[in-house]
Order: sequence, then C-alpha cells, then structure tokens
Amino acid sequence: MSTLSPLPPTSRSRPLTARLVLLALMATLPAACVTPAPAPQNPFLGAWSTAERSQIAFRDDTVVINPPDAPPTAMSPQSCPGAFQFRYGRKSRDALLALAIQQPDVTRRLGSLLTQPEYPVAELRCDQGDNTYVLLNDRDLVAIYRDNDIAGIEQLSRPGASS
Repeated sequence: MSTLSPLPPTSRSRPLTARLVLLALMATLPAACVTPAPAPQNPFLGAWSTAERSQIAFRDDTVVINPPDAPPTAMSPQSCPGAFQFRYGRKSRDALLALAIQQPDVTRRLGSLLTQPEYPVAELRCDQGDNTYVLLNDRDLVAIYRDNDIAGIEQLSRPGASS
C-alpha cells in the first residue's frame, strides 16, 4: 500500500506563490492602518473665566455658572423656573448685534468685538433671560446677557490663556 504525498512546489511556482501572498497582505494593510477620524470636539466645552474670577463651564447639554465665593449652579429645567432651552449653533454678526439693538453703547462695544460675518454660539434661555455665548476664537468668548429688553456683555477667556 502506498501513500501519496503532495509533490513539493517547483522552484518556478514558489516565487509566484510568495508574490501573491505578499500582494494579498499589502492590500489589507491600508484598511487595517486607517483609523476613523475622531468626531470634532465641541470648542465651547470646558471652563471659561471672567476678569472678576467668575467661571462658566460648558457641557454638552447645559452651562454651569460658578461665581466666586458661591457654589456652582447647573442651569437646567430645575434651576430655571418657566422656560429652559439650551443649544449650540451659529449666528450671523448682524443677528448678534440685533440682540442689543435698543442699547447703542452695548451694540457699539459688541460691534468692535465681532469682526467676522458668522460665529459659533451657545444659546441658553432661562425663564425671562437669554444668554448667548459667542466663540470669538479658541481662547476668547463674549457673553451677551438679555433680560427682556436690557442687554449686557461680558468677555471670558480660557483659564491660563492670555488675551
């Protein structure tokens, strides 16, 4: 009884087989090495400070106000009697200037800060008040506070950032 054993590959077929295996491996490398790009991070997230050492921290779904010498308060439906809304978006310079239209001094000051045609914004509505936070760049932010028809603005920066 004889057993059949496979014949060893000829010397001509070895390089061809090696090349095919190598090509198959190379074809899979780019797919294996490519990692998906991370989702862009919200540029508002994190803490921002005023000159008076008040802090505002942005989260995905709200803002946390932290005045000096007082406990932090997360703005939420529970802390805002009446209406509460919070969203991130974009607004034109003209729409932002219109928020203080009845106060020419505030409009002029805001106009000197807003030099681009459009800005990323975070908008917070709490009861009768509206806060619009405008991202000027990666380290500077301006807050437009409105209560009915009265408006005010405040500049904030990231802690450790020099303006």
